[in-house]
Amino acid sequence: MVVVGLKPAQPNLAAAVRRLLPTEATSAAPALDDATGFGAWLRRRVLPTAAERLGLKRFAADLQLLDRSMEHLAAQKLGYGVVGLVFPTFLTGLLTLAGLRPPVAIPLAVGLVLGGVFFFLPDAVVRREAASARASLRRATGAYIDLVALERLADAGSTEALDRAAAVSESPEFARIRDALLRAQLAGRPAWTGLSELAERTGVIELADVADVMAVAGRDGAAVYSTLRARAASLRTQLLTGEIGDANAASEHMVIPVSLLGMCFMALIAYPAFVRILFG
Repeated sequence: MVVVGLKPAQPNLAAAVRRLLPTEATSAAPALDDATGFGAWLRRRVLPTAAERLGLKRFAADLQLLDRSMEHLAAQKLGYGVVGLVFPTFLTGLLTLAGLRPPVAIPLAVGLVLGGVFFFLPDAVVRREAASARASLRRATGAYIDLVALERLADAGSTEALDRAAAVSESPEFARIRDALLRAQLAGRPAWTGLSELAERTGVIELADVADVMAVAGRDGAAVYSTLRARAASLRTQLLTGEIGDANAASEHMVIPVSLLGMCFMALIAYPAFVRILFG
């Protein structure tokens, strides 16, 4: 497993081309994979069925935000579950070789518990990573709205303003926005439809707001500088409020360790007195 993990993966040209296609074509395109072998059989036959049976469509938005597939999550869940199920038995075998013979029920019970915990562990990891990625994309969206407003102030057209603002940074969030704009342009649609699709895929509704504003500007030629700056200011206020809430929650969580530390310190001070009173 270590050797397979360290082996460089061969790029899949079909998957790379499908990324540049519209969302409808991407969902309808067949998964072309000419590879052969056990791994290819798992990817084509077992993992899609497992993803459907496990109901992993509920993670579709989070997985698209992380550029992962439901089959990848299904492989993680099954692999982690098998590891958690087998590890206690493997450890029991080592103890048996060392001369210890624990009861058979212990590895079975521990294996079932660990298998269940490890099976649901990738779900929590995906939710946490998706929440972090969504927050990063939302912060980048705030900066992007300001840049689009400045481009509009410089008399740039709607499409030109969106493209120029997205080309300012090389961060992954801006790269995702550029990919969405490029997809829309290659499909022969207005650039702001790419932002709407990206907002739908990632759950960052602020991108849809920018798309709506720029659509109005593109159709009617409306002046949207003030509207964009107001949206950016509102988004920054929301982000600041969320960060303040997270900081307050972290401060409240620190109350318990500090209280336990104080109780341990008081017990350490009072211990000699209690020993003297109880035992003379």
